[in-house]
Amino acid sequence: MARRLATLPALVAAPDIVMVADRTRRAIAEVAATYFAAAAFFRLDHIANGARGIIISDYFDRLALDRALDSIGDAERRLTAAMMGSGEAGPAAVEAWVTPRKAEVDRIRMAVNEIANSGLTLSKLSVAASLLGDLAKN
Repeated sequence: MARRLATLPALVAAPDIVMVADRTRRAIAEVAATYFAAAAFFRLDHIANGARGIIISDYFDRLALDRALDSIGDAERRLTAAMMGSGEAGPAAVEAWVTPRKAEVDRIRMAVNEIANSGLTLSKLSVAASLLGDLAKN
């Protein structure tokens, strides 16, 4: 039972949500709604599921995989924090943040989805992480 509870997506995301709530001084419920809306918008669950299927052959591949997943997590936290700046929460915050950046967001979102749908490899995961990181910087 404890193992099942520990793997619930909401519980796995809890530290990230609390961190963003603390950073943005917004309510945890608002940040959680935005965090999950952003994850759904970018289909980050699809990427994470695909990453679990990547075959790792050595220590450095494991290190590269972990770093790519960490980069995606960092981008998700930074994007969520940026989205919270609109004063909105949930899907409305995502939309408010995306609208002025629509061309860039659409380009990166399409590339990340294409990568995720084309048979995820370690190199593709690294590229997706980099693209999401670039988006979070802007």
